[in-house]
Amino acid sequence: MLASIAFLLVAFAAVASALSGSWGAWLEMAGSEDARWRVRPLWLTGAVASGTAALWISGAIWGSMFRASGGRTRLPEAAAAWLGSNLGRYLPGKIWQVTGLVGYVRARGDSGAGALATVLLFQAVMLATGSGVGLAALGAGAFEGVGPWPIVLGGLGVAAALTPALLRRIVRIGHRFLREPGEPGQVSLGASLLIRAVAGSLLVWSLHGLGFWALLQGLVAENPIDPLVACGVFSASYVVGYVAVIAPGGMIVREGAMTSLLSVAASVALGPAAALALAARLWATVAELIALGAGLALVRIVRNASQPGRD
Repeated sequence: MLASIAFLLVAFAAVASALSGSWGAWLEMAGSEDARWRVRPLWLTGAVASGTAALWISGAIWGSMFRASGGRTRLPEAAAAWLGSNLGRYLPGKIWQVTGLVGYVRARGDSGAGALATVLLFQAVMLATGSGVGLAALGAGAFEGVGPWPIVLGGLGVAAALTPALLRRIVRIGHRFLREPGEPGQVSLGASLLIRAVAGSLLVWSLHGLGFWALLQGLVAENPIDPLVACGVFSASYVVGYVAVIAPGGMIVREGAMTSLLSVAASVALGPAAALALAARLWATVAELIALGAGLALVRIVRNASQPGRD
């Protein structure tokens, strides 16, 4: 946890430094009659609520997928474990998010191989659908400043998610590497898991997009960006940041992509677009911390309720 917080602070400082050369554009936008800065707490509260709901739903989706594959961890605990391991993205390499979740599940006496397969499946589908949402909402022309490689990687994610043989192989390798008892065939990977992942990821991206749009509504008077474009900007920039394996939590990379997409797709000046990208990072981080805190509180309530001798 301390390492994650340290990386977060360093990354914030790096983003602020990288964007500092564009702050002069704030004056230009602030002086415009067509676009004025304004802080509206109600919209900002809605943005945090939508982002928190998206994170909680993503944890619940993975938890239901894991249980459907044969896992025994209760859904609230599985969702909280997902939210906790999500902070592993702020360590370079992205592998810590996966290993943290697998390690937690194994410590509870559950199938680490099943957790590994389902988390990779869900993440691959999230990347693929995020790329698809970005393309559908913004069009291919909006990605000229970002490059086509996030879309290509998203397509590869779909191919991996649609290959049951690959998932079964991951289960066998994970089962052997983790030295788990029993047979790897005990992990069930059916078509229903893919359906849950696709449907759930589309819902998650929609909530994230609405939260991002609410954030813009809370900061920019007469916001010219409609909800569909906001959803496309956020999902596409998130995918770009995620596939940047070295960047902790996609820091700087996500903000750069969001700045470019806001400029191209919504005609926002680079300075204000950079400021909005930084605000979006702060919003997403607050939502992550609130979602994790709520998850831990729910797990404690469920555990206390299940203990004998308690009302």
